[in-house]
Amino acid sequence: MKKNKTKLASEKERDFLLAYEDELKAFGAEAPYMPRRELILRALYSDRARFYVSYEEASRQVRSILNHRPTRGRNECKTAMYQELARLVAEYMERHPQATCREALFTILAEGRASRFFFGEQTARLILSRYQREYSPTHTAA
Repeated sequence: MKKNKTKLASEKERDFLLAYEDELKAFGAEAPYMPRRELILRALYSDRARFYVSYEEASRQVRSILNHRPTRGRNECKTAMYQELARLVAEYMERHPQATCREALFTILAEGRASRFFFGEQTARLILSRYQREYSPTHTAA
């Protein structure tokens, strides 16, 4: 379980870094003059985002939401992610009346895109600075 969580976290970070790089490329020569915050926000709300959560955890949270039960204490970004997943599952089931909740959730997790990366600006800055430290030309491996 922990290994899967670590894999999802590294995929999320990789995808965010690629989204950030896309934003830099989109501005071309103007990129160095763009406020970093704007670039981060554009990357956070890019179309590269997906749902970085295990099926089991998503299933528990989505079922709670669809059954109008409270979800376990989560930060705002996680809560928003599960709310979005629940909405997408409900919409999928409306379009495909024969589909079960399990099938809908599995399809969305496997094929769907999220509206954003579900972490905040501060986390994005930490990801960027860790990447820059690890891959800067002056960094030496111990």
